[in-house]
Amino acid sequence: MFRRGAILITMLLLLVSSAGAFFVENSEGVPQGYPVPGDELEIILEIEFPGFDPLSFPSGDILVLQTELDSPQWRVGMQRSGGVNTLRQTAKSRETISGWELSYPSGDDVGLTIHLTGSVPGVEKPEMVNLLSIRQLDGSYTLREENEYLIAQMVYPAGSVPSGTPPNPVIVSPQHPDLSAFTVSSRSTTPTGLLQPGETTTLRTSLYFDRIPHITFPTSDMLRLRTSLLNATWAVSIHKGGAELVRNPRTGYFYTIPGFELSYPPRENLGLSVAVTGVVPAGTTAPLLEITQCGPDGHVREGAIFTHPATVAGIIPTETPAPIDLPTPMPTVTPATTPPGTERPTPLPTPEMTPIPPPPPKGEIFPDGISFEGVLELGQELVGHGMLFLDRIIPLFEQITGG
Repeated sequence: MFRRGAILITMLLLLVSSAGAFFVENSEGVPQGYPVPGDELEIILEIEFPGFDPLSFPSGDILVLQTELDSPQWRVGMQRSGGVNTLRQTAKSRETISGWELSYPSGDDVGLTIHLTGSVPGVEKPEMVNLLSIRQLDGSYTLREENEYLIAQMVYPAGSVPSGTPPNPVIVSPQHPDLSAFTVSSRSTTPTGLLQPGETTTLRTSLYFDRIPHITFPTSDMLRLRTSLLNATWAVSIHKGGAELVRNPRTGYFYTIPGFELSYPPRENLGLSVAVTGVVPAGTTAPLLEITQCGPDGHVREGAIFTHPATVAGIIPTETPAPIDLPTPMPTVTPATTPPGTERPTPLPTPEMTPIPPPPPKGEIFPDGISFEGVLELGQELVGHGMLFLDRIIPLFEQITGG
């Protein structure tokens, strides 16, 4: 029954309606002046498919590439999980790419490289020419929201190009999405001033997950908390629908929460309270508390980073007093009857050895070190995640299987 339920869950995830969009990351060859009829243009675009949808691109949509250049040549390559393959290599003014060719799990890191060459067409009068356009259409061939990229420029007949400064090309581009799923409460973020090295403090903040329309937090993502406090102890609670779920306390520099523990329908009003207690280090420029949201590839999502405003107070330099000029003493003449004294070398001062403080404790599988306690602690954390995952999935299996 468990295997059957798992298969049904996977099918449901793949059939979830996705409204994924594309974003042009880089562009080359966009003409900055008036294109001259007959000139060859070469435009290269790099496209990404960012977002929180289960799939990189809706399988029922299509991507339409179009140009008004003469003798166009398209070469479209797709990058997926580090590999590259050619999707299209054609010579026509309009090219389409079906959604199922671009529909992969969001963790596969899918992208396109579009390479277009062609010559500027001749015109009888000044007119705006569509050099390249990319449109995402849904199943009814309607433009999906504002998912369109367009490059257009004014073309004049040969010999009549104005001598003035040409206007910038018209570029319409989809806005890059803000991929952060959480909002930080400034009211509950304390303290906000300078902290003295060596003092024990507690950094607090609260997060709200109200930015994504269809889910509170992406299941594929991870929330990562990091502190530079010494001997840090974490106290983290999840707030859902008015109830508080206190997570197991932990010690160390890092604290991670998998996405499935934060993934609920938006109506649950999900929140997270964070408190970390430790000793303020001396001479550090690293954030005392940093919270990031990482995608399936482990990289931080665009805009999904919070740095606690508390900082370490700097050391005030001690002023050295200016030297005082003293009169030079006159030498004293020793009578001949007085035997000369025996000169003894002045002993060198004994250097004081400053004990080196012990390094901060290492207890987690992170760049700071690996220990038996860290491995045991990580195992307990994974067991806790597994139990919580089963508590949430088993009722869903029972609903699907009818009992």
